[in-house]
Amino acid sequence: MHGRTLELDLADLRAELLPGRGTNGGVSLVVDGVTQSHVNPADPRDLQLEYTRFVAAIADGCREPADPVRVLHLGAGALTIARYLGATRPASAQHVVELHRPLLEFVLDALPLDPELGITFEFDDARAAAQRIARHTGGFDLVIADLFAGSRTPEHLSTAEFFDELGRLLTPGGVLVVNTIATIGLGISREVGATLVDGFDQVVAVASPTVVADAGLGNVVFAASHDELPTRRIRRRIDQTHRRIELLEGPALVDYLGAARVRRD
Repeated sequence: MHGRTLELDLADLRAELLPGRGTNGGVSLVVDGVTQSHVNPADPRDLQLEYTRFVAAIADGCREPADPVRVLHLGAGALTIARYLGATRPASAQHVVELHRPLLEFVLDALPLDPELGITFEFDDARAAAQRIARHTGGFDLVIADLFAGSRTPEHLSTAEFFDELGRLLTPGGVLVVNTIATIGLGISREVGATLVDGFDQVVAVASPTVVADAGLGNVVFAASHDELPTRRIRRRIDQTHRRIELLEGPALVDYLGAARVRRD
């Protein structure tokens, strides 16, 4: 990128790639004023945004180190997690679904992928793509849903029916990872969590204590599975160097969710 800001201005979306961000440098993708992703082209293992470290902790806790995985990414961003998994788990098979083709092409023009990663792409609404994939593709070890319009997840991509569709895409022992933004009052994150608890055998949440207490903004990342989650291994993988992070399970998760409603179509 040669140290200059790049801009994409569409009728329904405005994006910027801002260089020089992060403690180790790198590039931030800002969409409609919201920092969505950060990429360090020199080191894809360098995860500057907290929520990406949460996702990585779940992925690394659920699978043995360096084991290849089959991954479905719903929402592309700057492909931070896809790059990370490609670097840490060579030979992984990764498929990406992105609604905005011009946005992803804008990112890839400035921050190209290593062609040896072999990541495949399609451009569609995440729900329509998931339904089609279920008819034609085998299971995934990880399904990562990182779906936002601005700072909100579209309603049809956070319902019990949608998560049930994603659950059917998982291999035995597979994990669905859902990123949420904790808005004031935590309503959206709590409802997404309650919806996942309603449909999966085990659910955990990863967040900072400040976010859990509704005393600051941030992300709550959920992991859900039809099988037992290796919570001890996930907990060991959580990066505590930036600030203290909690893994909520059992009664602690119940307390966090409170009386949140289950989202339905």
